[in-house]
Order: sequence, then structure tokens, then C-alpha cells
Amino acid sequence: MRKYDATSRRAAAAETRERVCAAAETLFVRDGYARTSIRAVAREAGVSEATVYLAFANKAALLDAVIIRSTRTPAPPIVDLTSFASAHAVLMERAAALIALGEAAAMMDADLRPLRERAHERLRAYLDELAERLELGADAGKTLYAIANETTYLRLGLPPDRYAEWLTRVLSAALLSDRSPAPRS
Repeated sequence: MRKYDATSRRAAAAETRERVCAAAETLFVRDGYARTSIRAVAREAGVSEATVYLAFANKAALLDAVIIRSTRTPAPPIVDLTSFASAHAVLMERAAALIALGEAAAMMDADLRPLRERAHERLRAYLDELAERLELGADAGKTLYAIANETTYLRLGLPPDRYAEWLTRVLSAALLSDRSPAPRS
């Protein structure tokens, strides 16, 4: 008896999911959350509405998947504030508009609120761990969370390289200013 191999079926499902996410990203950015329908996403992706609903429970889950997709790319190792700022600038260039869209949409869509809250919890935990690993001091994770975010990136309107330079300067001033060696007696 031959064993069933679902590898090609899983690959096809992943490709369809990717196509749906790409179509949704295009429509969410162009038309906004409220005006983007699952029907429009399905049409843009070249699939049926049922296919979209098989992959995503609702529009909130679809937007959450699109945001996660936009934030998942390999980054170089983060060894200091400069490498963090550079990696963050690359991430924000790709994902800031979608994250901001998700934040605004969560105000209107109760299904999206817990997804965004979980995203914030994961981000705070990651930044706390990073601050600890980089030995930045107490509450440094909170400082990273407050300063290095999509709102700041979008409001500054700087190109990614200039944003990275700015972020490095600001975080260094905020987190490293009290690290000068103690005077010798």
C-alpha cells in the first residue's frame, strides 16, 4: 500500500495563501481596511471567496496575516543599537503602512483588537529580551517600544538610511547617556 504524500497539496495551499495575502496587501494599502472586501481580495487573487475563508477566518485574520507576512524577513544579527536601527528601518520601510492600517482598523473592528494586542505583547517581549541581551539597562525595552514604531517612522518621513541614523542617535542618547565610566577617586 502506497503512503499518501500531501507535499504538493501543502505547497499549492501555501502558494494560494501567499497570492491571497499579496492581493490583500495591495487592496488594503490602496483602498483602506473598511473598503476592502473579501470578495475584492478573492477577485484580485484569482480565487473564490470560499478559498479565502478556508485560509482566513475573517477580514481581521487576513489583515493580521498580511502584517505578519510583511514583518517576516531575515535580518542581520542585532548586536548593538546601530544594527537594531538599521534592521528596524528596513522593516519599517516594508511594513509601517500596514501596521498603521492595522492599528487604525482595530479601533473599528472588534475582531482585530485582540490580534493587534497580541502583536503588541509579542513586540514588547521581544524588545525587552533584546534590551536585556544588549545590556541596555532597566526599562530599555519600554524605550525601544516607545520610540521605534511605525508611527514615528511614518511621521518623520525620512528615507530608511536617514531614519536608521536618526534612530541610532536618539536611542543612544536615551539609553547610553548614563554609561560613562565612573570617575576615579
